[in-house]
Amino acid sequence: MKRKSATKLTALMLTGVMTAGLLAGCGNKDGNSTPADGDAQQGGQEQNDAGSGSQEDNAGSSGENTPTGDKNDVNATAASNGISLPELPDGTLKLEVSITDYQQSSEGTLIQEEWQKRMEAYLGCKLDISWTRTADRDYSDNELVVLGSGSVADVATVTKGAAVNEYGEDGTLLNLSDYMDYMVYYPEYMAMTNGGEDFAKNEDGSMYYFMDGFYNPLDIQGAQSFTAFAYRFDLLRQKNWTPPVTMDEFTTLCENIQAGIDDGSLDLDYVIINNTKDYALYRGFVGIFHTWDCLYYNGSEWVFGPLEDNFREMLRYLNGLYEAGYIDPEFATADFNQGQTKAVTGVGAICPTLWAGSVASWNNAKEDENMEWGLAFLPKNDTYGTPWKWGSRQAAKSLGANMGICISGATEHPEYVVAMIDYQYSDQIVELMNWGLEGQTYTVEGDRKVYIDDIMTAEKPAVKSAEYGLMASSVCRSGIPFIPLDFNAMLELASLPEPWWSEAQGYYEGKYWVESSVNGGPDSVAPYDRPPVAYLSAEEQSSKAQLGYSGTCETRVKELAYNFIVGEMDIDDDAAWESYVQDVKSQTDEDFDGILEMLNAKTVK
Repeated sequence: MKRKSATKLTALMLTGVMTAGLLAGCGNKDGNSTPADGDAQQGGQEQNDAGSGSQEDNAGSSGENTPTGDKNDVNATAASNGISLPELPDGTLKLEVSITDYQQSSEGTLIQEEWQKRMEAYLGCKLDISWTRTADRDYSDNELVVLGSGSVADVATVTKGAAVNEYGEDGTLLNLSDYMDYMVYYPEYMAMTNGGEDFAKNEDGSMYYFMDGFYNPLDIQGAQSFTAFAYRFDLLRQKNWTPPVTMDEFTTLCENIQAGIDDGSLDLDYVIINNTKDYALYRGFVGIFHTWDCLYYNGSEWVFGPLEDNFREMLRYLNGLYEAGYIDPEFATADFNQGQTKAVTGVGAICPTLWAGSVASWNNAKEDENMEWGLAFLPKNDTYGTPWKWGSRQAAKSLGANMGICISGATEHPEYVVAMIDYQYSDQIVELMNWGLEGQTYTVEGDRKVYIDDIMTAEKPAVKSAEYGLMASSVCRSGIPFIPLDFNAMLELASLPEPWWSEAQGYYEGKYWVESSVNGGPDSVAPYDRPPVAYLSAEEQSSKAQLGYSGTCETRVKELAYNFIVGEMDIDDDAAWESYVQDVKSQTDEDFDGILEMLNAKTVK
């Protein structure tokens, strides 16, 4: 193999940080969180005088600022929404709030101060909040320890999802379902989410945290990763080839690229490289074969993908590619940095495992000015039809269970606190936190919002937006995290345009989230992205986790599947396959098949 240099990778590392921010902010299924810069920050925020006033003064006055009774009126208040709140001593709500801080703190920012002003106007009282801010990694590490101590703040960020429910059962956390009369906006997110109220509540109807929200106004059901393959567009153009639409075409392209390597017309080492060992190479292919690489819902029942016949068929196909010499032998050992170096220094021409922004970062860090990486939707397997893509966004308003906000069971004025958190799900607050203030952080051009030049012309627009306290890029989280992300705003700030190809448009530029929706179409939305609700106890959740990502079974699959791909185990040997199946099943503490039976029995259909 010819020697490659490893320079110009700064842009790659920046993109890695941005990608991590997106994954954490959107509540990805792997449960990743964004590393925060610096030490944990603590401190109180002073009262914002601009929003002060008595309960009567702030409840609404005559004239142009009088609420119309429409809950979406920018001047809506709890009172105008029909919520009756009790009197407060001195008209002041005193709270201790513990939140997670991401790369940049929201403290003192324009949007954080505006959040306080609008909350005071909505509740009709002054807010006296003592804020405890903790770097997100430290917060996540200690969250359950704090809950276990029973000494929790009035309001706190949730990063452990349903794991906090047991602290509601013992009274540490407020049962929000007892305070539905103080909610106007959150129920919309509950109703529109796949699974509806069943998703947001426990089997007994209890609810111990507000779940993280997501607002998708244009119903773009795109995804962030594993929905497209990356190709060296410059080499394809050079040879007058196009990205493959079918798996047969993909196989032919691999053969042609290998022929070019062999005759010296293509300066490559291998046809296919992996992005990082952290993602098994087969993860790029599972959706093509309508399976998945761990536990998933297949449209009718819960199954473990790596034991399915179509998963075996996929491994057989990958073994064929490996035996032909197309796959870089380091596909399972090269880490993220090594993978990026391989991409920008010409080791391979195809990468099947990557996420939004990867191609843009490679093109920024390339050493050959003629190199151009681009994207095309997953090639179709005629046996299975349109490939499934992972992580398709839900339309309209939806909730994610991984993150959210909880309220102490001992808080003195629960009615106010519930109404306050509920207001964070209003269109008014979602717009404020994601877009900011018209004329100060964005302008309106026609029917769309556009961030101001100070943000968009900055070297790092996402980072610049955080200086204002805007949360659309997840670099900063203002208010009380987690307020719903606005997909349109996130696309503006944190989604880079990248080269794409499709049969309909040829070569063009687009954004991963959008193009994965357009090119995949509705049939590409995988059933595992729209599973029904399964009511599970804490013990049952633990059993389920053994079959999920990073669980004992999935971890073992990675080890054994590698042996099938490289031919150390014969994928066509039924005895070898049965040995693999039994090995994987043996990784659970209890009966493997019993776990699946339990899941299907507990599923609401």
